[in-house]
Amino acid sequence: MTKDNKPPLYRVMMDELKSQISSGHYAPEAQLPTEAELSSTFGVSRITTRRALEELERDGFIYRVKGSGSFVKPRQRGQEQRSVGMDRMISLILPSEDDRGTMGYIRGASDWLNANGYYLSIHQSDYDSQKERDLLEMLTRKGIAAIILYPRNDQTNYDILHRLCLEDYPIVTIDKYFDSLPLGAVVSDNFSGSYQAVSRLIELGHRKIAFLTAVSIESTSSVRNRYFGYCQALKDHGLPVDSRYIRLNMKDYREKVGFERFYNELLDSYRTEGVTAVQTENDLIAANLLNRCLERGIRIPEDISIIGFDNNPVTEHVMIPLTTVEQNFYEIGRQAAEHVVNWLERGKQTPDRTLIPVKLVERDTTAAAPRGKVTE
Repeated sequence: MTKDNKPPLYRVMMDELKSQISSGHYAPEAQLPTEAELSSTFGVSRITTRRALEELERDGFIYRVKGSGSFVKPRQRGQEQRSVGMDRMISLILPSEDDRGTMGYIRGASDWLNANGYYLSIHQSDYDSQKERDLLEMLTRKGIAAIILYPRNDQTNYDILHRLCLEDYPIVTIDKYFDSLPLGAVVSDNFSGSYQAVSRLIELGHRKIAFLTAVSIESTSSVRNRYFGYCQALKDHGLPVDSRYIRLNMKDYREKVGFERFYNELLDSYRTEGVTAVQTENDLIAANLLNRCLERGIRIPEDISIIGFDNNPVTEHVMIPLTTVEQNFYEIGRQAAEHVVNWLERGKQTPDRTLIPVKLVERDTTAAAPRGKVTE
């Protein structure tokens, strides 16, 4: 263990790969992803990946062929059942293994499960509702003990999720929740995060503050609550919620007209309306907006302040360090794992909604409102 009592990264990676091999995610003789691909997926260095693979080979889980890669070593009859029983296996369904927060969710869940005698298998839905459905069907059919689900949205697969609720199957969602289903959820306090961000912009003198999302607030509870936090902050500070400054579900229109035209139209509207600050759905949108502003000669933060959401690694690669709202992905994963295990060991848990605190991280994309526009 390291000094903060967390296992080294190679150990986390090794345990995840062991779980995936034992659960059948990687079948006997299947080739593992390359070192570069594994490093990217787990967000670690090649040295860390190499160490994890060496340990897996030493433990008899894989064999390596020079010039070809790493392959799952066939197990002797009955060895799979002895190594990991399905009653100790928890499955985590994610939309993507390289999505924001993925490694935080994995590490949080894995650390808690490993410390309590359980194992984690990881599955990817590729933002595909049908694939998500197929995974839910397959995992429950195989007898997986419990599922942690990051849903594509909160409008699909209601029928199978409702059936699992009726069957008292241990399942909890992360990132989003379902208003109409008795499912437990562990999510960030999205309302508070957006409220903090907009309140800070108001403190800096901004009055015309825009809000920008890629998805609809009807389909995604996390984004919906960020929007509600934005509106509440404006109201509490005596400012109107002005539809001229709000762009919801812009992804469809952006794809229709093209990236460049969309952002040109958006920035033209901001200039016309006198917008001096923007709260975005996430860091990726904030980074795209930032880059487009700089290309057009709009100064950040002198002309427009921008705040993202997530504290995604993308913030490390933008030209100006991004002010954002940080989610604690590790804690979400940890508490979700604890929730389903408590259900397994103590009986059905109340399907409550656990809110994980967030915090505003101020960097260099926010500043006082431009002179002359503070009281408009």
